[in-house]
Amino acid sequence: MTINELITDIKELALAHDQVVSFHVGEDFDVATSKSSERYPAIWFELPIYVSYEDRRRKTYAASLDVLTLAKSDDITDQMDKTSDMETIGDELMQAIDDHFQNIGVSALTGLSMRNFSDDDLVGMRIELTFTIGRACDYKESFNTEI
Repeated sequence: MTINELITDIKELALAHDQVVSFHVGEDFDVATSKSSERYPAIWFELPIYVSYEDRRRKTYAASLDVLTLAKSDDITDQMDKTSDMETIGDELMQAIDDHFQNIGVSALTGLSMRNFSDDDLVGMRIELTFTIGRACDYKESFNTEI
């Protein structure tokens, strides 16, 4: 599975959730400054993606997903209510990801609440996850010479 295939599958799962209305890919700076995500709840797949080449047969992709919505300015009760809602959406998405990717390992699922992430009073959860993927073992076909 390629990085693009992984992101595409996660996007399809996220947008199938009955509350998620938008999905974006970008760096955390993009999340804070983008006007393209003014529809919430939104999922951001954060870049960069960390790839670890475990051995000849396995590699891992480590990434973060941000589950975000807008809260009322200076209203801690609303911010906590919305953070709680985003944690529930994130938890449901992680369960769907775990079910969907049964042929690969999904691990290291951890979440961190986010508040006042930008000038737009975004709140939500940042979820870190790791996928263990099989590596292509026919690499020699990609070289024009004997290795």
